[in-house]
Amino acid sequence: MNEIPAGLSQPLMPLIEPLTKFNQLTSSQIEKWVALSMDSVKAYMDLGVAQIKVALKVHDAQSLSEFTDSQFAVLSFVGHRILDDNRALNEWGADCYHQSSRLARFSLLNLIFK
Repeated sequence: MNEIPAGLSQPLMPLIEPLTKFNQLTSSQIEKWVALSMDSVKAYMDLGVAQIKVALKVHDAQSLSEFTDSQFAVLSFVGHRILDDNRALNEWGADCYHQSSRLARFSLLNLIFK
């Protein structure tokens, strides 16, 4: 039922191969994006849980002072983490662009010269 009739298979083959490669590229890029996103979410969730644990230990003025001092280090970490996440996302976008551009060129050349 899903098979292409024999007479139509030859003219459609140049169109099926690029679509298959495009689908493979798309799925691999989605996997990379999900991995990047999940890594970031895990890091921020771990930081949030750690912050809640530290905040629950505040019981007097001295521990409150220590907690507020530690927040500057946390803010610095979060700032660096955001920069690293943006850098990784930019690299992913550039890689995605280059691979899709290369695939488009390859597919067009195959359609033209075959």
